[in-house]
Amino acid sequence: MNIILPALKLMRPTQWIKNGFVLMPLVFSGHLTHWEDVVKVSAMFVAFCFASSATYILNDYMDVEQDRVHPRKKHRPLAAGEISPTAALSFMVVLIAAMLSVAVIARIPLNGFLCLGFYLIIHVFYSIKLKDLVILDVLTISAGFLLRVLGGAVVLSVTVSSWLILCTFSISIFLALGKRRHEVMILSDDATSHRPVLENYNVALLDQLVQVATTSTLIFYCLYSVSENHVLGIQSEKLAWTIPLVTYGIFRYLFLIYHEEDGGSPTELLLADVPLLCCVTAWLIVCGVIIYR
Repeated sequence: MNIILPALKLMRPTQWIKNGFVLMPLVFSGHLTHWEDVVKVSAMFVAFCFASSATYILNDYMDVEQDRVHPRKKHRPLAAGEISPTAALSFMVVLIAAMLSVAVIARIPLNGFLCLGFYLIIHVFYSIKLKDLVILDVLTISAGFLLRVLGGAVVLSVTVSSWLILCTFSISIFLALGKRRHEVMILSDDATSHRPVLENYNVALLDQLVQVATTSTLIFYCLYSVSENHVLGIQSEKLAWTIPLVTYGIFRYLFLIYHEEDGGSPTELLLADVPLLCCVTAWLIVCGVIIYR
């Protein structure tokens, strides 16, 4: 059996968009025009892609039985029987080796290795136990996003704004809660058989938590955008022009969660929903013009 295609599917390359958080320090520190810095952060991005794919394989391996009762996840290579568990775990080891190779070749500093190492460790614990602990499952996912941002910062030796860290923390929780809500809605009575932690969640609770995460995300971003950036010399009001785009993006995502009953995969939603994709693209362009003009 040809295992190349199942192996590629195991890596979930569409999910690599999440590793774009590694690039945030590069963009917002004004280093995007520095070729050496671009190369270093790009190497960190690739390393995180290998690391995240390795954790996806471990998670699929641990959840193979539960995935078989999920309307979408049952088509994943392990759940569908397209690749053996032994081959999948072997491929996971190869990806971790590739991650380390990229980090060594790119001469990523020790703190960068620590970010990658902690990312792997927390996701191992997530796959084994933390995914079954209410609230902690969502916070663990958020920690992964924070480590991506910190990983991009340490290779540049730059300090990340506290508001940007808080904004990353909040938006990742928001996305994770939206995913949990989608699982509860589409699985209904089968929710706990797919993911035991869903027994502790209900739509009313998740709606309240989403409201909290949404509000905090918008507040933290507003505070970041109006805080003066001493590194770039950007006046406090400049990035405030991006607040309407961020507001629309959050409201659009809420519309998709509540009206379209979507949100199961934030990356797929971003790529499939044209208004949301246009909003994110416009936000990136406006931020680029403000920072690099």
